[in-house]
Amino acid sequence: MKPFSLSSRTTAWILLGSLLLNVFLSAWLGVGTYKHTHRRPWLSIESFEERFTSRLPEHDASTFRSILDAQRPELVSRIEAVRASRDEVRRTLQAEPFDRHLLEAALERSDHAMTALQTTLHTVILTAAPELSGEGRRRLLEKPER
Repeated sequence: MKPFSLSSRTTAWILLGSLLLNVFLSAWLGVGTYKHTHRRPWLSIESFEERFTSRLPEHDASTFRSILDAQRPELVSRIEAVRASRDEVRRTLQAEPFDRHLLEAALERSDHAMTALQTTLHTVILTAAPELSGEGRRRLLEKPER
């Protein structure tokens, strides 16, 4: 039986292909890891700031940030209340024995916490809107590009 061998040119192409595949996979994994570790939770003051200001022209973005900063303590407390109420819903749902009335009450408190957060965000928007340019107001609540 004749031994199997590849020409040096074929071997070079296989090695180059393998190298390119490894570089591609390493880059893909690296970018995915970077995105995952640097993504803020959607329910955070930083995420709200980024969502609103990313759409605005720079002068409007700085105006919006200053108004948001004035409301920051209240927003942070509202966000914490929403998180706490969701934790309560989770605990109530998992509790044994299950109590429907406790879950209904926890869900109602969660709804109230989210409504309070939305009201505070509305206050920020209502305060910022008169200070923004026409372009800024138009772009403030646009859907973000993906």
